[in-house]
Amino acid sequence: MKVIIIGCGPAGLAAAHAASGHGAEVEILSSSGKTEQRGPLLMQRPIPGINTSHPDGTIHQIVIGGGILDYRYKLYGDVNIGINGDILQPYYHAWDHRETYERLWAAYSDMIIPHHVKGSELATLHERADLVVSTASARSMCRSGQMIGGGEHQFRSQEVAVTPYTSYPNQPPDTIIFNAGEHAPWVRSSMVFGVPVTEWLVSKAPSSATRIRKPISTNCNCYPHVLRTGRFGAWKNETWVDTAYWDTYNAIASMKRSGDLGGIV
Repeated sequence: MKVIIIGCGPAGLAAAHAASGHGAEVEILSSSGKTEQRGPLLMQRPIPGINTSHPDGTIHQIVIGGGILDYRYKLYGDVNIGINGDILQPYYHAWDHRETYERLWAAYSDMIIPHHVKGSELATLHERADLVVSTASARSMCRSGQMIGGGEHQFRSQEVAVTPYTSYPNQPPDTIIFNAGEHAPWVRSSMVFGVPVTEWLVSKAPSSATRIRKPISTNCNCYPHVLRTGRFGAWKNETWVDTAYWDTYNAIASMKRSGDLGGIV
C-alpha cells in the first residue's frame, strides 16, 4: 500500500505516522520546511507510539465576564460555533503539542520530498497511490473559481490577533482564561506548558500583535478522492493533530478490511 501525504506540519507528520504504523509506503510532499508553532497548543488525546508517557499536564480553564455562549458570540459573532477543547469541563489532561511535533519531525522528516503540490495535481494524485492525505490549506487548494459553472466555494473563518504574553494578572501555569465580558479588550489568555499567549479581537489588539486566521468550516468538495484532515486541510475548527492521525489510521484500516467485509449482506 502506498500513501502520499501533502504537508509536513504536525498534522501531516501525524498522518505519516499512522500510515507507517500500517506498514504503508509513505511519501510526504511539501514545499516548506518545519513550520513554526504558535499559540496555546496542546492535544487531548495521545498519539500511539509518539506520546508514550502519562499526560504532560492538566489544563484548567475558566470563563470570566459571562458564560461560554457570551464568549462564542464575542469572538465569532455566532453562539453555535464550537471551540477546541471541552469548554464545559473545568479541566482536562493534555499532551504537549510542540514536543509531539519534535518527535514526529525526528521520525519522519527524512521522508519529505520538496515539492509544491498545486490543485491541478492534487486532483489526479490519487492515481499513483492507494490513499492521498492532504493537510495543506483547503482554501489555497480549492479549484471552484477555476471550474466552469462551478461557483465559488465558501470558506468560513475568523481573523484574530495574538501576542506572546498573558493578559490576566498573575495567571497560574497551565490555565486558559476565556474573557466573555467587556471589561478587558482581550478574549483569551493562556499559559500552556510554559508558553504565554493572549488572543484579541483584531479591532482591539495592540499594534504589535500578529494576525492569524482560524478556519471554521467550508463546503468545498473539490477533491472527493483525497482525505483532507488537520485543521487547515479539513478547514474545520475543533480539529487537532491527533485527529489527523486517527483519520488516516481509520481510513487505511477500512481499506484493508474492505475485502473481508465486502461479502457481508
